[in-house]
Amino acid sequence: MLENGINRRQFLGGSAAAVALTTLKPGMTFAASGDTLTIRAPGDIDTVDPGFWKNTTDLWVMDAVFPRLINFKSGSKWEWELYSAESISQRDPLTIDFKLKPGSMWTGGYGELTTADVKFSFERYLDKELAAETSDNWALLDHVEVHDKYSGTIHLKEPFAPLWWFVLPYATGSILCKAAMEKAEGGKFTLEPPAMGGAYKITEHTAGQRLVLEAHDDFAGPKPHFQRVEILPITDSKAAENAVQAGQVDWTRVSLSIVPKLRANLPDNLSLDLKYAPDNVWMGLNQASPRLSDIRVRQAILKAIDLEAILDGAYFGVAERAHGPVSKGLLGYREEGPAPRDVEGAKKLIDAAGASGVTITLDTLADSDFLTGAQIVQANLAEIGVNLVIESHEGGSFWSLVSTKGKEGIDMNFNRWLAPPDLSWTTQWLLSSQAGIWNWQWFESKEFDDLHFAALGETDNTKRAQMLMDLQQMLDDSACYLWITQPPRPMVWQNNIAPAMKPNGDPRLELFQKA
Repeated sequence: MLENGINRRQFLGGSAAAVALTTLKPGMTFAASGDTLTIRAPGDIDTVDPGFWKNTTDLWVMDAVFPRLINFKSGSKWEWELYSAESISQRDPLTIDFKLKPGSMWTGGYGELTTADVKFSFERYLDKELAAETSDNWALLDHVEVHDKYSGTIHLKEPFAPLWWFVLPYATGSILCKAAMEKAEGGKFTLEPPAMGGAYKITEHTAGQRLVLEAHDDFAGPKPHFQRVEILPITDSKAAENAVQAGQVDWTRVSLSIVPKLRANLPDNLSLDLKYAPDNVWMGLNQASPRLSDIRVRQAILKAIDLEAILDGAYFGVAERAHGPVSKGLLGYREEGPAPRDVEGAKKLIDAAGASGVTITLDTLADSDFLTGAQIVQANLAEIGVNLVIESHEGGSFWSLVSTKGKEGIDMNFNRWLAPPDLSWTTQWLLSSQAGIWNWQWFESKEFDDLHFAALGETDNTKRAQMLMDLQQMLDDSACYLWITQPPRPMVWQNNIAPAMKPNGDPRLELFQKA
């Protein structure tokens, strides 16, 4: 769920940009050279085991090197398509039948992809000894039934609507080779999969510098147009912008700060597109903090923050204001926007709570977007008599705040969570059971927890949409959350290639073509 290193929620990681840039020398030109595609990633891989993946680059590589029954389509609309499956259908809320495409082979001499591999891969998340970090994605799996070499049935314990949105076409839908994994130490791996069966295979990895993928000719799915893909981990967005403008990479995400400049004067050799992800930039207010335990103080803070100023100052007027944690076009999106800023109302609440002059801390990642936003919030809160101290952290220290500060030591946090296109992915981390793990607001509500699980099993989209909106209202009522934006991802590429991207900008590498 993160962009780069440490864990699934991190926006910026700790590896130095200078290390990542050692592969870029003056005068080097990679752009679509022959059969090689060169792309920039926001960081290096951490682990490409789908049970333990950590960051965006992990996700991209898993997408390329492992088969899945289905995958998200390239384009602007969230839809899935058949990938390693020849067919798949939901017989009833608890039963999904599938048939694999024949002739898809594993690397390492492990033979053909079969239903036994699917059964092993999905039931692996039920192994309590393995304790996969992403096991919750398959918590409602009962078992996978093998009919023959290519056909099988997924049996669920309970209906699970997000199966089609953040399980089967996402990381934990990756299929691993049963025979190879049974030989792996501890039944897992990090950087070197024991067998690969996707459109590409990893052939080289130099930590912090380069990861090389080569086309896997024995894959039965879409055949890659580029035989070789070089992935360069460049953590610094400015360096990435320079690299694509110099022709040193073919495709990259750039920062929002450069979008106005590119829109005004886009070089003839480049293209720009904004991709819209379900990711959330947000602030959390910890109700377990003695300084924020009075809901009136939290409500006052939320009323006082000038979201439009944050969007202009930190996101250069490119990002739109969030209507909640669900982005436009997805199930549960709220058409009505949040209430406007109300400084006078905030002052009254602070006075009523007797909290004028209180000092609170905002912990934030050490990124320019976050720091700019934090400074705006600092000025906003000063207007209502609240002193805000900003503490910025590199990735490692930020994600260990609970262990370093404790339950009552965190006041406010400012961060970003990546997400697939289903709100349940986000709400699962805000459950009572996640308090002190990912729920740093210590928001605990049995009603919320029960509705979250009920929404997982609701297959009627009209009913489920209302349940998702009710979940958002509960979060609003707690005054523990401020949803700021679902910022677009600006993608830039050389005009001599035709990229293939999911709606959030993630690449479908096997579908990239020469223009």
